[in-house]
Amino acid sequence: MWMDALFQGIIDLAHTERVSRPVRILCACLISLVFLISIVGLFLLVFVIEGQSLLRRMVFLLMGLAILVYYLHFLNILVRKGGKKP
Repeated sequence: MWMDALFQGIIDLAHTERVSRPVRILCACLISLVFLISIVGLFLLVFVIEGQSLLRRMVFLLMGLAILVYYLHFLNILVRKGGKKP
């Protein structure tokens, strides 16, 4: 539960413009590292580990895809200038 609050706080720091640029870059790198580790871990569970049922593999695949979509959304927000849509 505290990890969720910490993770959300770091995401909010990466989005805000009230902190310095190096802090935002550090927060974005930390969030990217967490996202990439979780995406790779879930896809390894789907495609590498043998002996799992098809249902379990599908659940891991859907979770990995959901995290990937959320990560792409996070990157899209970071790339936009000032949070405004072009």
